Amino acid sequence: MGNVNLLNPLDDGGISPKYLAPRLDTLNGKTMGLFSIGKNGSDVFLQRVEELVCEEFDVADVVRYNKPTFTRPAPEELISQLANRCDFIIEGLAD
Repeated sequence: MGNVNLLNPLDDGGISPKYLAPRLDTLNGKTMGLFSIGKNGSDVFLQRVEELVCEEFDVADVVRYNKPTFTRPAPEELISQLANRCDFIIEGLAD
């Protein structure tokens, strides 16, 4: 996979639009991925996010993924699974 650039999803004019993921017009009917990097509290955070999103939207499915260890980048196959199965992903960071 090589280098991965992390970009701010807010279009503040500093990032070329060609690098931004297309925005979803709705979360209704979409598959939400919840991705825990394994830090303390990320599971609690993601559980609450799931509750709030599902209260507001008619999400079709919720899938959870866990990074094997927070000290290393996620394996390529895990990133591919997330990208292929989910319409949008929320990553849980905590500590």
